[in-house]
Parts: sequence; structure tokens; C-alpha cells
Amino acid sequence: MTREHTQTMPELASKGLAALTRVFSIAARDLQRCAPLDSDPALNTALARIGATMGADRAYIFEVVDTVFVRNTHEWCAEGITTVKDDLQHVPYTSGAYFWERFRDFGSIQIPDVSALLSMLDLRQILEEQNITALIAAPFWRNGEIAGFVGLDYTHGPRGFLAEEDNLLRGFAAQVGMLRALTTAERAAVRLDNDLARTRGQLDASVAALPELLVETDPQGVIIGFQQSTPLTFAVTPQEVIGQTPECVLPSHLAAICRKAMREVDLFGWSQSHDYKVDTTRGQKWYTLYATSRSLSVLDKTHGYLFVVRDVTHAQLQSQQVRQLVRVAEQSNNIILLTDGARRIRWMNPAAVTRTGYAPKDAEGLRPSEILHLAKASPEIVSELCRSLDEGHFVHREVRAQTRDGVIYWLELDVQPLFESSGEIEGYMVIGTDVTSNKQTEMRLQKMQRRAMRVSHDGIAIICPTGSVAYANPAFREILGIAEDDSLQESNWSDITPADLTERIPDILPVLMSNGVWHGDVSWAGPNGMMQHFALTLSVQDDRSILVAAADITSRKQAEQEQANLREQLQRAQSRQLGAQLAAGMAHDFSNVLAAISSSVDALQNQTGPHATATMARIRAATEEARTLARSLTRLETARPEAIMLELAPVLQQAADFLRSGLEAPMQMTLDLPAETMTVFGDRMELMQVVLNLLLNARDACRDSLARDPSGPATLQLGARDCPAAALPVTPDIGAILPDTEYVVIEVADCGDGIDPDLRESIFNPYLSSKGDAGAGLGLAVVADIVRARGAALHISDNTPKGTRVLVFWPCAAPARLDMAQTATPLADTSILLVDNDDTVLQELSDILSRAGAEVASCVDPADALDAVTQSPQEWHLVLTDYNMGPTNGLELAQKMHQQREDLPIVLMSGNSELHFAKESVQTVFAATLRKPVCPNVLISVLLAAKLRSQRHI
Repeated sequence: MTREHTQTMPELASKGLAALTRVFSIAARDLQRCAPLDSDPALNTALARIGATMGADRAYIFEVVDTVFVRNTHEWCAEGITTVKDDLQHVPYTSGAYFWERFRDFGSIQIPDVSALLSMLDLRQILEEQNITALIAAPFWRNGEIAGFVGLDYTHGPRGFLAEEDNLLRGFAAQVGMLRALTTAERAAVRLDNDLARTRGQLDASVAALPELLVETDPQGVIIGFQQSTPLTFAVTPQEVIGQTPECVLPSHLAAICRKAMREVDLFGWSQSHDYKVDTTRGQKWYTLYATSRSLSVLDKTHGYLFVVRDVTHAQLQSQQVRQLVRVAEQSNNIILLTDGARRIRWMNPAAVTRTGYAPKDAEGLRPSEILHLAKASPEIVSELCRSLDEGHFVHREVRAQTRDGVIYWLELDVQPLFESSGEIEGYMVIGTDVTSNKQTEMRLQKMQRRAMRVSHDGIAIICPTGSVAYANPAFREILGIAEDDSLQESNWSDITPADLTERIPDILPVLMSNGVWHGDVSWAGPNGMMQHFALTLSVQDDRSILVAAADITSRKQAEQEQANLREQLQRAQSRQLGAQLAAGMAHDFSNVLAAISSSVDALQNQTGPHATATMARIRAATEEARTLARSLTRLETARPEAIMLELAPVLQQAADFLRSGLEAPMQMTLDLPAETMTVFGDRMELMQVVLNLLLNARDACRDSLARDPSGPATLQLGARDCPAAALPVTPDIGAILPDTEYVVIEVADCGDGIDPDLRESIFNPYLSSKGDAGAGLGLAVVADIVRARGAALHISDNTPKGTRVLVFWPCAAPARLDMAQTATPLADTSILLVDNDDTVLQELSDILSRAGAEVASCVDPADALDAVTQSPQEWHLVLTDYNMGPTNGLELAQKMHQQREDLPIVLMSGNSELHFAKESVQTVFAATLRKPVCPNVLISVLLAAKLRSQRHI
């Protein structure tokens, strides 16, 4: 409703002045009677009376807040007049510069006609926007500064103002200022009294407990009290600072802070917190200073200042860490969002802005799910995430998101609540790791996997949690005999599996559900009735379906069975070899005992009478029967399998396969197989025994070395190659190199510690082992027997950089000199002297050599043999001697014969269980060494080779 103003300036001067004075007096009296803390209602009433009496359309009070803003605190409006606009209710202090200048220069401001103001003034535009045509205002002050003003607005044309009106409004404004100052002071006093009453009793204990500094000063800032707790903030005593001003005892910047705090106390009763840092002997420290008023005298109401200094180094470091974390978050490539308790975004890092396409101002107030557009990919995922968070769970899952422009990407999402000190959730931190490239790779791999499953030779099937068959590749269908075009969608797993497998399902399922995977071998009869074997793997997938993989291992099972059969044959051959070796040794020793008995009977023949003749005859008959039995024992070893032409590579490969199953990490074996056309002459099983025994010894040597030095070499070597004649050893450790015979060399090398020099001369003895109770000491003895029996040779040397290298020289074909069809008498024109204390052995050897064309002379007594050589040293081409022959052994006999003729070839042949072939003295004295019993062909070849070497040296 519009109200017309008909008053003119003269009328107002004559009629309204008295009324104005009367109203002002009533308003001032009301203000004086009210308590400061209850001044707001009185101010509102007085403001309304002044405004109505002076015919104003709007009356108001604006107050200055911290010299920064000007705020409308009280307002009265006439009927039909609106209040000050909202954007002018709280404006910057600088917006009233025109007012402040007029207040300071003239004490008030009068604008009779707003339209008369310069059009470029911002003030005119603001007043016209409020429909203000005239205005009068007066300030009120506090401590010499403008604290606010009282203003009257007129909206119905220009209006002049009398000096009395101006004075009355100034007086009213002064009363308002006094009342507001009293209100502020009273409230501050009440607050301070309450604070002092509450903390006075705790002050002493707090001072002792907190690392703080308390300083008390008089009104001029002179220090009258000083107390600090350990550790000391300042290295001074109270006596050094009491009576001094801050400028005398503090650095200039700290003294300036104290003075500023004192001014704030004078204005408001307390100061703001002031932070500063100090370099101390313990490093840089941060402190905060707070000052308040402290009453010094009740009578004159004087007050001083109380300064409290707190060590905030820990808080400052925490704040520094927070800032560093913020920088890390800003530089992170991951999406990072911070929300409030209602899960609305408060902050997002640059990576989130770049990936989502949302600016911070656009995202503020939205939920993370909204800027990630999670509902577009899966509507139910948002409710699932919210439900998890409502239940107090962390969220970690992979989600498909979408940018503001609709580009799809994948995130690995982590959502964790942020707690206040009280334990309440104040917000959430959302971290999203972009896994789009990984997801794309995964999808490509899945596509490739599906393609691979289809073309795989292994059977693959997917079983739903309900037991139905979701997928079966062609190989799986073939395994179960299911046609490619037969549908499996309605089939159950138990309907298509063989009965043998179905019966095992109750035992398989508990393990599968507990471990998530089950491995095992299964077998069932195939369509042709033959048993088929499969390696079956069942694994539970994330969607609780079961992935079935079946690999056909029928061929592997057959190979394993063949390998087991071969292992059994090897064990039987090894046992036969060892038994024959033991029998031959026992026969030799038994023959020596029988020879002693026969000699004793012959000696007694002339010392007894005729009555003992029958007894002597019975003893001779029994002795001869025992010799026959001993000869039968020696024939156990001579019954060897027939040698044939063999491909070498398969034998070595099979021996390597046997060994690999017993190699522990880090041991490994390198295999250098010969060409498939490389052949040798021998028995497959015996050759396998030789290679496998050498490999087992090499493995054990390497294992023992690694136990002492785990960082040492751990490689075994097995290989074979052609061996030219120039590479053949002159004196092998075992066996002999036959003339006119081609050899291949089989090499076995280890990385152990080598052969102990004390054991090197006897490593081929039976029952000699360096493995303690773990070894039987028979492996190398078997190797030696086979090597000698097959016309092969063996040489031992050091490996590089450590270990032992064993070279086996194996004939490629039947030695030409052993082919009796070509040469019936290979030893024709050869004079051979046999020495053995066993008549039976002498007779057998003499028969063999005589059939080979040799001229043989036999000696039971070594002394007779030495006499024969002494009398005619050049008559003999060869000497073949036993080792154990009573007082004189074969080595001693050979040394004495060489004194008569240095180049006489002497071959040692012994059946003693203690082998002497590895002794250095034996190797240098004898042209060759053989172990009884020996194959006739090998014996003839060795003797012939020794003769030929002797002739070449002449």
C-alpha cells in the first residue's frame, strides 16, 4: 500500500521538532533502562519510534564486523516497504567508503536527493536499486573507530533535513554505540569470568603438565610473571625476564606479535592465535601464542595481559604431512574423490577431472556413482555399493565406468570411510585405479582362450553350479564319445561321465569345494575297449561354475609302464652281475684253498704208510670235486647276453630320463646326444647299466658338493661322440683298447668335489663306498666288469672347473681280431708264459691260447717263471700272470722280470675280490690288466694288442 507524504520542510520544522525531541527522549530512556544483554528488543523498539516519527520508510542499524564486513543487525520498515535486499544485508567494508569518509569529515551523512548524485557513483546505483530517493545516517564509534551507523531511508521523493534532526539522529546513534559497547563488554566479562572460574583450579596442574609458557604483564607490557614447563621454550630464568618488556627479552618479530596480541585484547578482551617458528638446538619448533586480559586490581579495575605459548610442532608436522599427501593425491594418476558423510563430493584430484570430464564445481554435491555413471553399466551395482558401505564394509571391486562424454573405461574401485576422533564417519575416500588397458587385454585373452579351448587337444568343459553342462570343446566330446552336433544344454554332468568317474564324485567334491581345485588321474574303457588314462583337473571359478580339463595321458602311462619294466630288468641284470662277481671271487679264493690242500696231500704221500693210501685218494677225489664246483661258479659270469649292434642315442636318452626324476633343484643335466646313425656293439641292458651307474655316482657327488656350498656349480653332463684313434688312452683305468677297433666315447661329468686321492686306487672294488650307509659300493664294480667283458675301456680325469669326468670307450662294432672266422690263430708265432698257482686255471688258459695259435708254457710257482725269463729273456713275447700266488704276488714278479728284460710285456689277470687295477704302480708295470674270469676273445685281443705295442717300441 502506498503512503503519501504531504509534509513540507517548514511544516516539519514547526510541527515535528517537538515530537521528534519527545520521541528521542523516550527512546533514549528506554535504552538506558534496559540491561546490556537484553538490548536487542529495546533497540528494535527505539528504532521503530525514530523511523516512524521522522517519517522514514525504513530505519536500520549496520555494524562493522572485524573491519571486514558490514552487517545489517536491526531493521524497521514502514507498512508496504520491503527490507534491504539480501545482497546488501552483508557487504564488504570497502563498499561503504563514501559513508566512512563523510562520517569522519562531517559526523553524519545527508542525501536530500539521490538523483542529484553523480551518475557514475556506485552508491547512486545501489540506492536507486532500493528505490531510495533520500537518506540520512549517523555513525557510532568504538575506540576511535567506526563501529556502525544508524540510517533512515525515504522512497517518495527528495527530502530536506533540519540541523535538529541531524543532531537527534547523531545522539541516538551515540546511544546505540554505547549500548552495543556495553553489551559486548558485558558478554566478554561474563565469558571471561566463567572461563577464569572454570580454569583457575586447574591452572597449576595444567602448567606443570603441559609443555607451555605462561607470561603475565602489566598494562604497559612489563613482565610481572613468567613460568614455563619442561622442555623449556626459552633458556632463561624468571629472574632474567621479570621487569622487562617483550622488546628487551624477545626477538623483534616475537615482540611485535606480543604487542599485536595486546591490542587485540584491548579491543575484544582476547586475542587471536598467532603462530610462529623458532630455531632451537633440537631443531626447528613451531609455537602458537594466545593472549587474554587478566585483572590486576578489583578496586581500580586495572588489567594486565596473560600470554599462553603452546608447542604445536607435532600438529604442524601433521599438517605438513597432510599437505604433502594432498600434493601426492594431486599428482597421482589414480582417481581420488573425497565426500562428506552423505557421500557427496567435496574434492577431486586433477586425474579425476581429466578421466571423468567433470570440473570440480560441476562435481561438487554429486555422488561418485553419478560422475562415474555406474548405473549405466549395471543399475544394481550402485545399490550394492551403498549397501556394503551402510553395513560398515570397505568396498573393493572392479566396475565399468563412463566419462561425461560417454567413453567407457574400467576402474578398480576402493572406497573407505574416514572417521572423526569420536569414531563417527565424517566422509569417504574413493580411489579408482584405471585398469582399462588390463581389462582390454583380459578380454582379448578371454577371446583367445575361448578360441584355444576350441582347438585344444585337451578336453575342456564348463559345468554350471546346477550341474548342467554349459560348454564342452570338441576334444572333450571325443573323449566321452559325444557327437559334435549333439546338444548338451539339457545334459547333466553325471549323465555324460563314465560310471568309473561318477562313482568317485562323492570323494572329489569335498576336496574341490574346500581347496577350490582337484587334480587326479582317472581311467575308463574307451570305445574300442582299451583302457584310456586322463589327467583330470577340476577348478571352481569366480561364478561358482566348474572348469574341467582332461588331458589324455594314455601314452605317458604306457611309457611309464615300459620304463618300470626296463627298471625291473636293470635291477635283475644288476643283481645277476653282482651275484656272478661275488661267485667268481669266492671261486678264486676257494681254488687257492684247494691248491693248498692238494699240495699238503702230496707232501704227506711220502710221510705216511700204505694204510693211509686210501684216505689220501679220498682227499684227492674230494679236492677235485671241489675244483669242479669252483669252475662252475666262474662260469656264472661268463654266460653273458649276446652282443648286437645298437643305436646309442636312445640308450643315453632313456638313461637320462631315469636320472632326471631324481634331480633336485638347483641340479640340472645337459644332454649332448649323438646322431641317430651312431651305433655300438654290445648288449642294451649292460650298456644302460654302465651309463646309469655312472650318472647316479655323478648325481650323488654333485648333491654332496652343493650341501657344502649351495652357490657352487650344479650341472651334470652326458654326451657321446666319435673317438679318433689319436684320442684313445694308452693305459685306461679299466679295460683295454683293442687293436684295429673303432670306438665311440661316452662322457659323464659331474661338478662334485672330485675323487679322494686315498680312494682313487680302489674305487672299483666291491663294497667300497664314499656314501657311508647310503651306498652299497657295488655300482662301479659292475661298471668295471661290463667294460672289461665287452672289450671297452674306461678312463677317469678331473673335470673343469671342478668334479670328475669319466670317459667310456665303447667299440662301434665287433673287433676285427675277435672274429675267429677270419683268423683261426691270431696268436700264431707268439710265445706266452702263464703264471698261476691254480692248475685248473692254468689248464683252461693254456687251452684257450693254444687254440689261438700261441706257444704256451705254464708255471705254478712264480720262482720257476722268473727262472725261465732269467735264462731266456728274449724268448718270450708275453707274460700272463695272476696276482695272489702265495709269498710272491704278481706285481713283485713283474718287477723282477723287468729287471731281466725292461720291455717285456706283462699282463695281469686276477680274480681277487680286491681289485688292484687302479693302482698307479700296477698301471705303470703291466701292459694291461684283466679281471677273472675273462671272455676268451677279450683275452686274446688284449694279449695281441700288448704284443703289437711292444713290437712298435722295438
